[in-house]
Amino acid sequence: MSPGRKTGEASELRKNLKPLMEKRRRARINGSLGQLKTLILPLVGKDNSCYSKLEKADILEMTVQFLKELPTSCGTLPGECDAGLHTCVSLC
Repeated sequence: MSPGRKTGEASELRKNLKPLMEKRRRARINGSLGQLKTLILPLVGKDNSCYSKLEKADILEMTVQFLKELPTSCGTLPGECDAGLHTCVSLC
């Protein structure tokens, strides 16, 4: 088998797999957006039944707005909230 033939077969295989990979990628994105929607709607005080048909952009915008409005009582470094978390858990 010549090297040119192997390259052609690999190219053909990639060409055939690309739509399948794209379909899986889109399915992952849509699944994650669906989960995000079910998480964010109750947090922003919206009823899931009234917002069954939200556009992807709407879900992302609501999430960004919610995150912007979160109180910033913790520091900017991830480990800075640990002490408060441990205190909270020990009080429960």
